[in-house]
Amino acid sequence: MEEPCYEDFCKAHNLAPLNDIKTACRVANVRPTRFYDLVKEGVFVLIPNGSRRNVTAKNLHQYYLALVSAAQQAGRVA
Repeated sequence: MEEPCYEDFCKAHNLAPLNDIKTACRVANVRPTRFYDLVKEGVFVLIPNGSRRNVTAKNLHQYYLALVSAAQQAGRVA
């Protein structure tokens, strides 16, 4: 299986360079509680933007690639 490049990933998920937490949870397919656990683990980095916090599309793409790689190593993806 060929992983999408960063540009294709952004187009497929309609991502901006900086994305709000709700969008990040949708793309990562996790609920907010799990998302913040991943932030504590250092998987996601929150970027301050005024009073809001955002996640970069690049960070979301890296998370996706890590999930695919882990699944391939476990033999779950063809």
